[in-house]
Amino acid sequence: MSEPYPFDADTYAVAFNARPNSETPQIVHHRLRKPTLQELIEREGQITYEMIEINSREEEMKSEDDAANSRLWDKIILQVKGYRSADEWRDITEEEKAQMRPGHKATAIRAMYAGSCSIEGDEDGVSIGADTWTVKQEIGAGTEPDYIVRHILREPTEAERSKYKRSASSTSYIKGAKKARVMVRTNLRAYVELYDALMQGVEGATVFGAQFEDAGRGHFLNAIDPIWKRQVIQTLMSALEAQLSD
Repeated sequence: MSEPYPFDADTYAVAFNARPNSETPQIVHHRLRKPTLQELIEREGQITYEMIEINSREEEMKSEDDAANSRLWDKIILQVKGYRSADEWRDITEEEKAQMRPGHKATAIRAMYAGSCSIEGDEDGVSIGADTWTVKQEIGAGTEPDYIVRHILREPTEAERSKYKRSASSTSYIKGAKKARVMVRTNLRAYVELYDALMQGVEGATVFGAQFEDAGRGHFLNAIDPIWKRQVIQTLMSALEAQLSD
Protein backbone atom coordinates (compact mmCIF):
# COMPACT_ATOMS: atom_id res chain seq x y z
CA MET A 1 0.00 0.00 0.00
CA SER A 2 1.33 3.44 -0.93
CA GLU A 3 1.93 6.20 1.59
CA PRO A 4 -0.86 8.80 1.95
CA TYR A 5 -0.51 11.69 -0.47
CA PRO A 6 -0.06 15.04 1.36
CA PHE A 7 -2.45 17.38 -0.47
CA ASP A 8 -1.36 20.33 1.67
CA ALA A 9 2.32 20.12 0.68
CA ASP A 10 3.64 23.58 -0.21
CA THR A 11 6.20 22.34 -2.73
CA TYR A 12 6.64 19.74 -5.45
CA ALA A 13 9.97 18.02 -6.11
CA VAL A 14 10.24 16.45 -9.58
CA ALA A 15 13.05 14.66 -11.39
CA PHE A 16 13.61 13.73 -15.03
CA ASN A 17 16.35 12.56 -17.36
CA ALA A 18 17.85 15.57 -19.13
CA ARG A 19 19.62 13.29 -21.62
CA PRO A 20 17.01 10.69 -22.61
CA ASN A 21 18.92 9.53 -25.71
CA SER A 22 22.30 9.30 -24.03
CA GLU A 23 23.98 6.12 -22.79
CA THR A 24 24.54 7.90 -19.49
CA PRO A 25 21.34 9.32 -17.98
CA GLN A 26 21.59 12.77 -16.42
CA ILE A 27 18.89 13.19 -13.81
CA VAL A 28 18.00 16.76 -12.87
CA HIS A 29 15.68 17.89 -10.10
CA HIS A 30 13.36 20.88 -9.79
CA ARG A 31 11.65 22.04 -6.61
CA LEU A 32 8.61 24.22 -7.25
CA ARG A 33 6.09 25.83 -4.97
CA LYS A 34 2.45 24.91 -5.28
CA PRO A 35 0.78 27.26 -7.78
CA THR A 36 -2.31 29.23 -6.85
CA LEU A 37 -5.66 28.79 -8.58
CA GLN A 38 -5.24 32.19 -10.23
CA GLU A 39 -1.82 31.25 -11.59
CA LEU A 40 -3.24 28.04 -13.02
CA ILE A 41 -6.17 29.92 -14.56
CA GLU A 42 -3.73 32.32 -16.21
CA ARG A 43 -1.76 29.35 -17.55
CA GLU A 44 -4.97 27.81 -18.84
CA GLY A 45 -5.79 31.00 -20.72
CA GLN A 46 -2.47 30.78 -22.56
CA ILE A 47 -3.03 27.22 -23.81
CA THR A 48 -4.79 26.69 -27.12
CA TYR A 49 -6.44 23.51 -28.33
CA GLU A 50 -7.23 23.33 -32.02
CA MET A 51 -9.47 20.79 -33.74
CA ILE A 52 -8.64 20.37 -37.43
CA GLU A 53 -10.80 18.34 -39.79
CA ILE A 54 -8.70 15.73 -41.60
CA ASN A 55 -11.59 14.21 -43.52
CA SER A 56 -15.29 13.55 -43.02
CA ARG A 57 -14.53 10.85 -40.44
CA GLU A 58 -11.41 12.11 -38.72
CA GLU A 59 -10.33 15.14 -36.74
CA GLU A 60 -6.95 16.02 -35.27
CA MET A 61 -6.46 17.73 -31.92
CA LYS A 62 -3.43 19.99 -31.58
CA SER A 63 -2.39 21.76 -28.42
CA GLU A 64 0.42 24.11 -27.55
CA ASP A 65 1.25 24.41 -23.88
CA ASP A 66 5.05 24.76 -23.77
CA ALA A 67 5.02 28.56 -23.55
CA ALA A 68 2.32 28.56 -20.85
CA ASN A 69 4.19 25.95 -18.82
CA SER A 70 7.44 27.90 -19.14
CA ARG A 71 5.79 31.08 -17.83
CA LEU A 72 4.32 29.20 -14.87
CA TRP A 73 7.73 27.63 -14.15
CA ASP A 74 9.28 31.12 -14.02
CA LYS A 75 6.82 32.07 -11.28
CA ILE A 76 7.03 29.01 -9.06
CA ILE A 77 10.54 27.53 -9.37
CA LEU A 78 12.45 27.54 -6.08
CA GLN A 79 15.53 25.33 -6.39
CA VAL A 80 17.32 22.94 -8.75
CA LYS A 81 19.72 20.03 -8.34
CA GLY A 82 21.78 17.97 -10.76
CA TYR A 83 22.96 20.70 -13.11
CA ARG A 84 26.75 20.76 -13.59
CA SER A 85 26.91 17.72 -11.29
CA ALA A 86 25.61 19.69 -8.34
CA ASP A 87 24.40 17.10 -5.79
CA GLU A 88 22.71 19.55 -3.43
CA TRP A 89 19.61 21.67 -3.81
CA ARG A 90 20.42 25.31 -4.53
CA ASP A 91 18.40 28.44 -5.16
CA ILE A 92 18.11 29.57 -8.76
CA THR A 93 18.85 33.15 -9.74
CA GLU A 94 16.82 35.34 -12.09
CA GLU A 95 19.62 35.09 -14.63
CA GLU A 96 19.54 31.29 -14.45
CA LYS A 97 15.76 31.32 -14.85
CA ALA A 98 16.20 33.17 -18.13
CA GLN A 99 18.92 30.74 -19.24
CA MET A 100 17.03 27.55 -18.36
CA ARG A 101 16.05 25.47 -21.37
CA PRO A 102 12.35 25.96 -22.20
CA GLY A 103 12.01 22.20 -22.62
CA HIS A 104 13.20 21.63 -19.07
CA LYS A 105 10.71 24.18 -17.75
CA ALA A 106 7.80 22.55 -19.56
CA THR A 107 8.88 19.05 -18.55
CA ALA A 108 9.09 20.04 -14.88
CA ILE A 109 5.54 21.44 -14.92
CA ARG A 110 4.18 18.33 -16.61
CA ALA A 111 6.01 16.13 -14.11
CA MET A 112 4.25 17.95 -11.26
CA TYR A 113 0.95 16.56 -12.50
CA ALA A 114 2.01 13.14 -13.74
CA GLY A 115 -0.76 10.70 -13.01
CA SER A 116 -3.95 9.11 -14.22
CA CYS A 117 -7.48 8.40 -13.06
CA SER A 118 -9.93 5.55 -13.55
CA ILE A 119 -13.36 4.58 -12.30
CA GLU A 120 -13.47 1.78 -9.77
CA GLY A 121 -16.22 -0.70 -10.55
CA ASP A 122 -19.28 -1.52 -8.52
CA GLU A 123 -20.07 -5.23 -8.40
CA ASP A 124 -23.72 -4.45 -7.55
CA GLY A 125 -24.27 -2.83 -10.94
CA VAL A 126 -26.11 0.41 -11.71
CA SER A 127 -28.83 1.64 -9.37
CA ILE A 128 -32.10 3.32 -10.38
CA GLY A 129 -31.20 6.50 -8.54
CA ALA A 130 -28.00 8.50 -8.43
CA ASP A 131 -24.89 6.51 -7.59
CA THR A 132 -21.82 7.32 -5.55
CA TRP A 133 -18.70 7.05 -7.70
CA THR A 134 -15.12 6.25 -6.72
CA VAL A 135 -12.37 7.68 -8.88
CA LYS A 136 -9.00 6.02 -8.38
CA GLN A 137 -6.14 8.44 -8.91
CA GLU A 138 -2.60 7.15 -9.42
CA ILE A 139 0.01 9.87 -8.90
CA GLY A 140 3.54 9.55 -10.23
CA ALA A 141 5.43 9.19 -13.49
CA GLY A 142 6.93 5.72 -12.99
CA THR A 143 5.59 2.33 -14.01
CA GLU A 144 4.25 1.98 -10.47
CA PRO A 145 2.41 4.96 -8.94
CA ASP A 146 4.00 6.80 -6.04
CA TYR A 147 0.59 7.35 -4.48
CA ILE A 148 -2.92 5.94 -4.88
CA VAL A 149 -5.78 8.22 -3.87
CA ARG A 150 -9.49 7.47 -4.07
CA HIS A 151 -12.01 10.28 -4.48
CA ILE A 152 -15.61 9.50 -3.54
CA LEU A 153 -18.11 11.71 -5.34
CA ARG A 154 -21.87 11.84 -5.57
CA GLU A 155 -23.48 11.88 -8.98
CA PRO A 156 -24.19 15.41 -10.28
CA THR A 157 -27.74 16.63 -10.65
CA GLU A 158 -29.13 17.56 -14.06
CA ALA A 159 -28.67 21.24 -13.21
CA GLU A 160 -25.04 20.67 -12.24
CA ARG A 161 -24.36 18.68 -15.40
CA SER A 162 -25.93 21.35 -17.57
CA LYS A 163 -23.92 24.12 -15.91
CA TYR A 164 -20.73 22.11 -16.30
CA LYS A 165 -21.36 21.47 -19.99
CA ARG A 166 -21.99 25.18 -20.59
CA SER A 167 -18.96 26.45 -18.70
CA ALA A 168 -16.23 23.77 -18.90
CA SER A 169 -15.11 24.79 -22.37
CA SER A 170 -15.86 27.19 -25.19
CA THR A 171 -15.34 26.84 -28.93
CA SER A 172 -14.79 29.31 -31.74
CA TYR A 173 -14.63 28.65 -35.46
CA ILE A 174 -11.74 29.98 -37.53
CA LYS A 175 -13.00 31.66 -40.68
CA GLY A 176 -11.20 31.45 -43.97
CA ALA A 177 -9.46 28.13 -43.28
CA LYS A 178 -9.33 25.58 -46.09
CA LYS A 179 -10.38 22.85 -43.67
CA ALA A 180 -12.77 23.19 -40.74
CA ARG A 181 -10.82 24.45 -37.73
CA VAL A 182 -12.15 25.00 -34.23
CA MET A 183 -10.36 26.64 -31.31
CA VAL A 184 -11.24 25.18 -27.91
CA ARG A 185 -10.57 26.90 -24.59
CA THR A 186 -11.15 25.27 -21.23
CA ASN A 187 -12.34 26.82 -17.99
CA LEU A 188 -10.44 25.38 -15.01
CA ARG A 189 -12.75 27.05 -12.50
CA ALA A 190 -15.73 25.03 -13.80
CA TYR A 191 -13.97 21.76 -12.94
CA VAL A 192 -13.00 23.04 -9.50
CA GLU A 193 -16.54 24.17 -8.70
CA LEU A 194 -18.05 20.83 -9.73
CA TYR A 195 -15.47 18.83 -7.78
CA ASP A 196 -16.10 20.95 -4.68
CA ALA A 197 -19.84 20.33 -5.02
CA LEU A 198 -19.62 16.56 -5.57
CA MET A 199 -16.76 15.37 -3.37
CA GLN A 200 -17.93 13.25 -0.43
CA GLY A 201 -14.67 11.81 0.80
CA VAL A 202 -11.03 11.03 0.02
CA GLU A 203 -9.01 7.94 0.86
CA GLY A 204 -5.23 7.56 0.72
CA ALA A 205 -4.39 11.21 1.36
CA THR A 206 -3.84 13.61 4.22
CA VAL A 207 -4.13 17.29 5.06
CA PHE A 208 -2.18 18.58 8.09
CA GLY A 209 -1.10 14.97 8.55
CA ALA A 210 -4.70 13.86 9.13
CA GLN A 211 -7.04 11.61 7.14
CA PHE A 212 -10.28 12.95 5.66
CA GLU A 213 -12.42 11.94 8.63
CA ASP A 214 -10.23 13.90 11.03
CA ALA A 215 -9.14 16.87 8.90
CA GLY A 216 -12.61 17.55 7.50
CA ARG A 217 -14.05 18.16 4.06
CA GLY A 218 -13.36 21.88 4.00
CA HIS A 219 -9.64 21.51 4.64
CA PHE A 220 -9.36 18.89 1.91
CA LEU A 221 -11.22 21.07 -0.60
CA ASN A 222 -8.87 23.97 0.14
CA ALA A 223 -5.76 21.81 -0.15
CA ILE A 224 -6.39 19.70 -3.27
CA ASP A 225 -4.69 21.16 -6.32
CA PRO A 226 -7.10 22.43 -9.03
CA ILE A 227 -5.38 20.33 -11.69
CA TRP A 228 -6.00 17.17 -9.66
CA LYS A 229 -9.65 18.20 -9.27
CA ARG A 230 -9.97 18.63 -13.02
CA GLN A 231 -8.42 15.22 -13.68
CA VAL A 232 -10.94 13.57 -11.35
CA ILE A 233 -13.94 15.43 -12.78
CA GLN A 234 -12.94 14.69 -16.37
CA THR A 235 -12.81 10.99 -15.52
CA LEU A 236 -16.18 11.04 -13.76
CA MET A 237 -17.98 13.00 -16.46
CA SER A 238 -16.54 10.82 -19.22
CA ALA A 239 -17.85 7.75 -17.38
CA LEU A 240 -21.29 9.30 -17.01
CA GLU A 241 -21.45 10.16 -20.71
CA ALA A 242 -20.35 6.64 -21.63
CA GLN A 243 -23.00 5.20 -19.33
CA LEU A 244 -25.71 7.20 -21.07
CA SER A 245 -24.55 6.13 -24.52
CA ASP A 246 -24.47 2.40 -23.69
